[in-house]
Amino acid sequence: KIDPRISLFLIKPQGTGKGAGYGFCENVAVYLGLKFQHLTESTDAGLIGTKVYDEELRQNVIVPGLLQEADIVGMEEASALIDYTSEFSRKNMLYVQITMNPLEDNSCRIVKKLGDIIIDFKPHASFILLTYPPDKLIEKLTKTGFMDRLVLIFEDVTLADRLETIRIMSQRTNISSKESNAEQFENVMHRLKTVVDMFAREKVCITISEPMEALLIKVIDEFAMKTLDASPKAREKLEHFISRLYEIIKKLAIHHAILSARHELTSGDILYARKTYQPIWRNLIISIESLLIISQEERYRNLRIIRTATDEYESQLKSGKFVKEKVWVRRRTMIENLKRIWDNCSWETANANLRKLERLPSAGFTDYEKIMQYEKDKIFETSHIEGTEYKIGRASCRE
Repeated sequence: KIDPRISLFLIKPQGTGKGAGYGFCENVAVYLGLKFQHLTESTDAGLIGTKVYDEELRQNVIVPGLLQEADIVGMEEASALIDYTSEFSRKNMLYVQITMNPLEDNSCRIVKKLGDIIIDFKPHASFILLTYPPDKLIEKLTKTGFMDRLVLIFEDVTLADRLETIRIMSQRTNISSKESNAEQFENVMHRLKTVVDMFAREKVCITISEPMEALLIKVIDEFAMKTLDASPKAREKLEHFISRLYEIIKKLAIHHAILSARHELTSGDILYARKTYQPIWRNLIISIESLLIISQEERYRNLRIIRTATDEYESQLKSGKFVKEKVWVRRRTMIENLKRIWDNCSWETANANLRKLERLPSAGFTDYEKIMQYEKDKIFETSHIEGTEYKIGRASCRE
């Protein structure tokens, strides 16, 4: 039996709009009659329950905890789960992990003895956890299986992303109204409510044929192959995600089938799951590699990246093999060479590291000069020459 629950953990910088999506999920849950429980921090008694003495009954009775009743537990500041400093926080982490175990499995069961009373129940909640990058993230990745159980989304936000969001917001200022937003929300909710009501009348059983199971395996193989290009240390951790990845892709495909009011998985459902999870998996590889390849002990990480990148640029100039107009160096060649220099990391990580040293493109920005002043510490500029992306060092440009 497949437990269709999925829990989300979004790690994203401050001030980037995490709360908007969180609020939408809470509104959806309330509309559909699900118990959405917002949580900042809690004792273990608050999560699993406790006993009190009932004067009328003249005996101890159980007061249910949050996890006994909640359908969805949301934390907008979930860093407390990661950067724990108290015994309460450690217990919170344990109970969250137990709750995410498969519903049909006996491991998804919380039991605690309080004197003459035993609290014993199977939690059924899903989690929506949001946080900025926590201090103890590396420790949680390397020493626990907590992250493996979640749809773990690392989302980096650049200056270009922030400016693009502001432009979109400005364009929509005079378009949206409370009435139109409410109408759009009602349309989405009507669809969800129809599906929920249809499946609530019967026991849901989704058929997965042999061809569809083979396609699922093919997708997992594709995702797994992407880890082979990662550094050995990062690949070791990423391999722990593979078995969970199979479950997540299958669940996403099942969700799509249910939302389409079907009882059988199709190739469209699996391709939807693949398309949805592809950017998540790519960012997960980049983020884990960046966290694990370059350890905290390497204080001069950024200096090393800058130095090796500029050295490689100068080396390419001297060779002249992939150089245009004496200062433009082919970017792809630089990345291939930098991969080896940066601990044989993956293409994605080398590309992400190099992007951090590049100025934003001029296209689409109304005040490009101000942006360039903001990015005065960037090393490279990029340009397309005859369809190929090239790079130029600022110092060389001035010369």
